[in-house]
Amino acid sequence: MKTKSLNALPIQKKINMEKVPKQYKQVAQGMETQFINHMLGEMRKSIQKSKPDSSAESYYNSLQDYERSKIMAETKDGIGLKEMILKDLLPPHLLNQATATPKPKQEQLKQYKNTQGQVAINKTQGDHE
Repeated sequence: MKTKSLNALPIQKKINMEKVPKQYKQVAQGMETQFINHMLGEMRKSIQKSKPDSSAESYYNSLQDYERSKIMAETKDGIGLKEMILKDLLPPHLLNQATATPKPKQEQLKQYKNTQGQVAINKTQGDHE
């Protein structure tokens, strides 16, 4: 049986969060917050206790879990779920813009100069016609 090396796996492009519209980021972050909150609640349930929590303790712990989950989701990369959600949520044209690798500055400058030269050529050709 042949196994593929890790190098053979497709490379996932990282999303540039600056190019993602605010509404999409808010939705993805909210979903990540809900997931983390649920995960923390389930982890808390797995702890064996000598006596069950009172309703006040339970409520306080749930508030604490929610605030922790918000903080975890608001960090730069969160737990990585936000980016996965955005890859599924974003329309293809926005995803392509957000994952496009930026051109080096030299290449951008060349492209700008070429466009300016083309504009000048088009203007002079328009004058002779």
